[in-house]
Amino acid sequence: MNSSSRIESLDVARAIALFGVVAMNYHAYLNGAQSMYPTHPSVWERMFNPLTGPLTTRFAATFVLIAGIGVSLFTQRARVSNIRADIHRARLVLLRRGALLYFVGYFVQWVWPGTILFYYGAYFIIAAAIFAWSSRQLIGLCIASIAIAAALSWWRASQLIEGNNTRWLSPSPNSPRNLLIRTFLDYTHPVFPWIAFFIAGIVLGRHIQHLSEIRLRLMFVSAIMLLATHAANFLFTPSFQISDRDSIVTKLLSTQPLDRGVLFSLGTLATAIVALSLVSLAIERIPNSVVVKFLARAGRMTLSVYLLHVVFFNVLVHRLNFVGATGLDTALALSLSFYVVALVLASWWNKHFGLGPAERAYRIFGG
Repeated sequence: MNSSSRIESLDVARAIALFGVVAMNYHAYLNGAQSMYPTHPSVWERMFNPLTGPLTTRFAATFVLIAGIGVSLFTQRARVSNIRADIHRARLVLLRRGALLYFVGYFVQWVWPGTILFYYGAYFIIAAAIFAWSSRQLIGLCIASIAIAAALSWWRASQLIEGNNTRWLSPSPNSPRNLLIRTFLDYTHPVFPWIAFFIAGIVLGRHIQHLSEIRLRLMFVSAIMLLATHAANFLFTPSFQISDRDSIVTKLLSTQPLDRGVLFSLGTLATAIVALSLVSLAIERIPNSVVVKFLARAGRMTLSVYLLHVVFFNVLVHRLNFVGATGLDTALALSLSFYVVALVLASWWNKHFGLGPAERAYRIFGG
């Protein structure tokens, strides 16, 4: 889509979610183990904990949901026309874009472990195969991906109890085989279950023009689902893990991202939908404000800003040693400093030059 046909609420949601991604990344990369296992954590340290905090992965999941919506909007004409040539062209574009993100992301992860870029590439490659499916088929795949992730988590927990090592499912991406294992099953944003958020975006994108009409129902259902997941975790998780069965049940009922249980997937998806709905509602109230225009321009350049935040951190922290690991406050100050500068630069660039440098290269290669 060109800028004139873009949906501002999606761009603004990207720009807002970007700050969350930057803050969580900077806290984890700057403070290391102390960010994940603080000795006497404050309320804020619990909230921003990269492993167990309520904010962890939620911003990234919102990005993935919006990416799915973008795929749906991009392929809508081909899907509706059902002309083989149009579908083939759309499929090739998604494959090229996915391959580029996967290739670039593979190299970025060597300097920025945990990057979502190559996972994004995998989502786009999968989308090339499934974007024309019916909504019912897509929802079925969404459910299957969540179930596969939970089943794998249960199996690994069971194997650990029996003394069997499953570390081969958590390899370094130093071979094609290991890279595929990481892409689909392991580390930060594996296809199972994260493709569920992408697919949910594709389905939602088919109704995005009517979001204002269905928004309240979406928010209500998502809020109920979010509350239900946390209630189930609170009520049914064993207070004390006395037996092997207790530890497995705890794993299955976990709402933590690395456990990849059903409750995590449903709760995270619900959070992303509520967040997008709230942004959409706010944009309707102040559609032409300076803030909205400013954020929307920056939201069109999130790929460039994402790559820039990696460079910014490595230069200031690792090369120049300007910033040290002194806690959450330092990480948030660094995040806010980068975010303000990046938003100003991105807004100025988009206003005067249109596509950002990374987005332009992405479009040239991907179509």
